[in-house]
Amino acid sequence: MDSVVMKWLLTVMVLLVGWVLSIALRGATKRLGRRRGYSRARIFQTAVVINSSSLLLCLLALSILWGLKGDGIMVFATSLMALLGVALFASWSMLSNTTAAIILFFSAPYRVGDRIRLLDGDNTVTGQVRHMGLIFITIQDELGHRYTLPNNLLLQKTVIQLRGDTLPRDQKHIKAD
Repeated sequence: MDSVVMKWLLTVMVLLVGWVLSIALRGATKRLGRRRGYSRARIFQTAVVINSSSLLLCLLALSILWGLKGDGIMVFATSLMALLGVALFASWSMLSNTTAAIILFFSAPYRVGDRIRLLDGDNTVTGQVRHMGLIFITIQDELGHRYTLPNNLLLQKTVIQLRGDTLPRDQKHIKAD
């Protein structure tokens, strides 16, 4: 069989495997999200990240199949990283928060509606989780104040899931009369 025909057959196979993998992972994400009671927006955001990762893997496989050598991949990857490092230096925190959102999605330590306390020294926050997105989480305390915290902070600090109907106040944040 001609090598060009074989490459085209393998290309079709890589595309089909990538497509099936994307559908399977998207379905699993939706089922898990529905089972855990996540919002549609949160499920969609996680599915987009998973689909993008599947697409990148597919493109990498196709580039290797069509003859992009290891040296070429390394030159391309280092050039891309240099460009991203210079042009989008502040975006690394966004990538960190997005990765933390994926971890929080699949580990499910708490969800929207749960009451939590984030222990961070003088910056301790106690409240009810109102929103969980790809970059940040919103917590509302019993006085109605809303705190927006980056997702990666929730993986770095101690978070206590509270029980009961009332939110205990952080006494150090209340002024004495």
